[in-house]
Amino acid sequence: MYYAKRYGLQPADRIIEPIFETGFSKHHAIYLGMDRFGVEWVSENFKFYGVRQVKASEFFSDSKNYRVQPFTGNDFERKSAVNRALGKLGTPYDLLSFNCEHYASYVQTGKEESIQVTNALGILFFTFLFGLALSNQK
Repeated sequence: MYYAKRYGLQPADRIIEPIFETGFSKHHAIYLGMDRFGVEWVSENFKFYGVRQVKASEFFSDSKNYRVQPFTGNDFERKSAVNRALGKLGTPYDLLSFNCEHYASYVQTGKEESIQVTNALGILFFTFLFGLALSNQK
């Protein structure tokens, strides 16, 4: 219960860690809780492995600035969220349609969403439009 206590975690809480120092890109994972042997577990959708379950000691091996987004449901909904997390184990990673943020959102809300992808696609779209407008002025 070391990590739960250290970070104030409960099962189905989202763990957010910066990937770059700029904070622009973040990795999202889900705290699953402790098993009957006292081992704490985290699930994540990792780019090389897909959705997997890892020991919290492995996940928190780097000393990063983690942020926790608490799960907002009741105990029954929390158990359902953990079951959603476990039900996706083995699902492949896809940057645009099922990345770590899609996964964490799905676990917490039942909806696969990624604000990072939406923002990146929006920036690309407006950059394209801006370039198109500039080329039409010539």
